[in-house]
Order: sequence, then C-alpha cells, then structure tokens
Amino acid sequence: MDPAPTIDAMRTAARTLRVGDARERAVAIQRAKDALDAAQAIALAELEASKDFEIDGCSTLNAWVRTQLRMNAGQATALVRSVGVLRDLPLVAEAAVNGQISAAHVRVFVYGLAHVGLDLMRMHEELFVQVAREHEPGELFETVKHLKDRTHPDDLDDAWEKGMDKQDFQVNALPDGWHVTGFLNTTTGAKLKKVLDSVSAPDGPEDTRSGSERRVQGLDDLLSSILGSGSLPSDKGLKPHVSVFADADTVAAAAERVRQQTEEPYLRPDPMPPTEPATLAGHGAIGPNLLMYFMCISEVTAFLMKTDGGTRQAQVLNARPRRNHRPSAARQAPGRSPAATKSLERRAQRAVRPTT
Repeated sequence: MDPAPTIDAMRTAARTLRVGDARERAVAIQRAKDALDAAQAIALAELEASKDFEIDGCSTLNAWVRTQLRMNAGQATALVRSVGVLRDLPLVAEAAVNGQISAAHVRVFVYGLAHVGLDLMRMHEELFVQVAREHEPGELFETVKHLKDRTHPDDLDDAWEKGMDKQDFQVNALPDGWHVTGFLNTTTGAKLKKVLDSVSAPDGPEDTRSGSERRVQGLDDLLSSILGSGSLPSDKGLKPHVSVFADADTVAAAAERVRQQTEEPYLRPDPMPPTEPATLAGHGAIGPNLLMYFMCISEVTAFLMKTDGGTRQAQVLNARPRRNHRPSAARQAPGRSPAATKSLERRAQRAVRPTT
C-alpha cells in the first residue's frame, strides 16, 4: 500500500484545522477519516494474509479485531468484509485510500460482491466508483441493486415468496397506547403504503402537522369511516365497535376534573376521588380526559349495576336504550360553556394524539 494519499489527506486536515473555516474543516476531517478507514482495511487485509493475528492468540481476523480494536461483533464483521472489497476491486481501493468515498460506500460494494458477483462488479466498477464519488451511499446502493435485479430476476420472485412465508400483522395493547408490529408481503405492503400516503397528505399550506401526526390522524379517520359505514360483518348481531366501560361515579368525577382543568387552568384541580377507572375494551384503564373525549363523540348505553344503597352486582340488572351523545349534544350540555367544551375537545385530542 502506498501511504502517500492517506498522509496527504491527514496533512490537509491538519492544515485546515488551523486556518480553515468551519465548512472547510468539516470537509477535510471527513476526507481524512475516509482515507484512514480505507488504510485500516488494507492493513487488515495484509494481517489476514500473513496470519499474524495468531501472535496475539486469536484464531481469526474477526476475533483479533474484536479484542485489539475493541469492536463489537457487528462492527468487526463489517470491517472484515470491507477488506475483501479493497482487495478485489482496485478502483474502489484507490478511491477509498484517497478519501473520495466513505466506509458506507465501501459497505455497498460489499453488498454488490455478495449479491451481484465479482465478475459483474469488476465489469461495472468504474461506473460504480464514479457514482460513489458524486452521490451518497443510498444512491450507490440503488444503482448496484438495479444491476442485481436485471441480472438475477429469479431472486425477486424468491424474495416475494419468502416475504409471503413470514407475513404477519399484530396490534398489541401497551399502557400508553398500541404497538403495531408485523411484516407485509409485497402486494399488501404496497396497498397499505398507497392508502397511508393518500390519507396523510397535508390539507394545505397551512397544515403544520408533522408527518407522523398526519399518518396517525389519517389512519384514525379511515378506521372511523369503516366502523361507521356498517359494512363490516356482525358478531352475534352487533357491528364491530369500540367500547368504553365506566361507572357513573367515574364519569361524574372525570367530568368535574376536566371542567376544572378547562375553566380554571391556572389552578391545580382537586384530587380525583377513589373511583373505579374507566376501561377501554381490549386495552385497559384510561384517564379522565380520554374518557370525556369518548363521551363527546360516542353513543352511550346506561346499565344498572346496583340500586341505591346496594352493592355492585356481577350481572346487569337493567339497561337503558342507547342514545346518541354526539359532540353537538355535548356542546349543549348544561353547565358547560362553549369555550370549556372546545378546550375539553382539544385536551382530549392531545391525550389520544401520539407524541413526536
């Protein structure tokens, strides 16, 4: 290895650190770092060829990197793999030693050797190095991947079939919300992506919501429209719906709590009485603000669970017919001013809106 390019990059960085402005220093430091990364990889290639890592009691180069360079297994593996790239692709090695491409670019060439093959990578090496010099690693990866897709079309079908084998989708309750996990096959994922892109589009230039807020709100609107359409199949005569269960004492205490928070925001609200917390079916206990939000937008059915002075029954004694309790009715509720209701709705919306 000719150390001159690496030394020149380090000298340039040292000189720039003394007299250059912030932009020049940042560029020079990055170039020196990239050159040193390449020089380190070449030194490891020489170490692998000589087997001198055995002098330190290590059986493999990977083990030597972990112990002597104090890297974890993942870092060591990535570094050792880059050794093969600089050994097999001389133009890549030259650009790396001169600090023209980064270690991240070299990792893309590692991917190319593994998935495209040495012959094809050498055939297109000059073009790939030019792309690496002028673009970020992601652009280089797309270029290499495009060559892989053209030359190995059967791999695309293999990936599709493997994706179908491991597809899954789960929504699990957590104390502060729901955790969505899973893996979608190619076609289902493309449909979901298209729907989310559509429902999360900004409403206009004045829409200041973040992308995460728009996606969640768009999904919420979509799910609300599906549940409200009545098109989903019934279960024992009941259409799918979201249920919240709360004692009358809990509703009264929550209403008073939220009233104090909205009408007297400068005062500390009174402590909540020890009532049974409201429960969102399938999730768990919810707080007073979220309960009041559901009261504003939901239909309410009252169940008689105990009579005056009696004890709570395990079974329903009586049920009142369902009545609509829409936001318009909530705004006309006795003792609640329009300003208080709007503040309540804003507070409740914040309570169910994910943080960013």
